[in-house]
Amino acid sequence: MKKRLIYFLSQKRIRSSIAEAWAKKLAVSDAQFISGSWCHTQTSPFVADALHEYAMEPPTTMPVTPSQQLLNEADLIVTIYDSASELAPGFPAELKDKIMYWDIKDPELSMDEPAKWARYQEVCDNIATSVKGLEKVLL
Repeated sequence: MKKRLIYFLSQKRIRSSIAEAWAKKLAVSDAQFISGSWCHTQTSPFVADALHEYAMEPPTTMPVTPSQQLLNEADLIVTIYDSASELAPGFPAELKDKIMYWDIKDPELSMDEPAKWARYQEVCDNIATSVKGLEKVLL
């Protein structure tokens, strides 16, 4: 049986890599999860720290930049963006039925370290809840 490809996409890959880590914990056996970014491949040590609180590791795979072929092959494209500071990317009309948008804050916008760490924890929790909701869609 062919695995469904679920592609998490965010501007800097920070939120998409958190989503990929959480998705791999789902009770879904026929799906492959990958993460990428449409702008920068930036990451942060806070990603690993936030996931370590749940005894999880961040993805070790390289970020995947969206190509037309990858977007066409994906069964679901989850676009994670912060509507207060980012524009969601535009997609061709033929992909609109497989695009899902999650409006989740960019944790990197916090200025000082304690505020940034708190924001990462909040974002990790929000992404976990959103990913858990995918189970109903994927089963």
